[in-house]
Amino acid sequence: MNRIAKTKQQARFLADYEEYVRTVLKPTQDVLKRIFREWKQPDYWRRTDLHSRRPAPTPVQRALTRVKRPESVLDKIYRKPDSFPNGLSRDSMLAMHDTLAGRIVTYFLSGFPIIDRELHSNSDIEIVDEDPPVAYLDPRLLSRLGMSHLDSQYKESGYASIHYIVKVRIPGMEPSKRPCVEIQVRTLAEDIWGEVEHLLGYKPNKKTSFAVRKQFEIIASQLAAIDEHFNFLYDELLRFQEEVEIADEDPLNAENLPAVLAEVGTGCAQREIDGLLKLLVSRSIRTIRDLRTAAAGNVVEVIRHTYRNHEGRDPVNFEVVACLAAVGLSHEPAEVEDIVRAQIDYLKGWEALKKEIR
Repeated sequence: MNRIAKTKQQARFLADYEEYVRTVLKPTQDVLKRIFREWKQPDYWRRTDLHSRRPAPTPVQRALTRVKRPESVLDKIYRKPDSFPNGLSRDSMLAMHDTLAGRIVTYFLSGFPIIDRELHSNSDIEIVDEDPPVAYLDPRLLSRLGMSHLDSQYKESGYASIHYIVKVRIPGMEPSKRPCVEIQVRTLAEDIWGEVEHLLGYKPNKKTSFAVRKQFEIIASQLAAIDEHFNFLYDELLRFQEEVEIADEDPLNAENLPAVLAEVGTGCAQREIDGLLKLLVSRSIRTIRDLRTAAAGNVVEVIRHTYRNHEGRDPVNFEVVACLAAVGLSHEPAEVEDIVRAQIDYLKGWEALKKEIR
């Protein structure tokens, strides 16, 4: 094929890909973004942990999606002709499993089984049986995490992640037209490593000096050890939160706050604890006695009924605690509803302002 004919073929393919992005990939991406937004909400994961004294696990630190750039699609087809025997065609678009991709970053290794369970059980997601998940992790770690059902593989660079190929159920889209989507799940530490590895352009099959390859292996092993240390600290904190004994005079802290909140009829997520402690202390609620006093009587019930009446929904845990902080230690029963209404207006105003300054 001469250069002019090849250029025209590429132009037709790119026009077809643009239409594929608009009619197939973008609607799929919108649904995937919605799913990821839900997974980032602390209350979403409350149902995965029945220990009321412990905070919700909140495994998702961040979640991203991207649509593959047209030139990257062309490049992949040209580089892998055996995988795309139909060349620049619609069939090749459908056969390419990463035209749309997502990445889920967890705080700790213990987030892996939570995400894996959700991917396998979520009604909006279907894992592609013909292309089962691959875990670039040590098989001993997978066994410890209860994930031995995943295929363990090794990359020379030390890359660590779990790759899933899924299809997202899109209303109105025929199952046969749903694209395959690659979802990568990795820890925060490994995400940093993946970004640096990508920036340096390291590939195992490149001609790289022994010293560089060895350095990559060392860094990978160190990051694996860091992940283990972080996970140990998290597991220990969960154990303390579950077993802690609480007394009125104890100052509020990360270990006892979930238990006290469960006692007064609400809860929290792990990632909310630091902010909640600052919020409570700023309103002079510093001890367990103070929090119990703020929630005494039917204050939490009034907060929930006020939200139902004025917002048409139940408050999330953060909103309950923010209202308790606003109510404070000294209040008259008749004042509580007015204070909660004012707090609702404040939080709505702040959310509106955040949208403006993003």
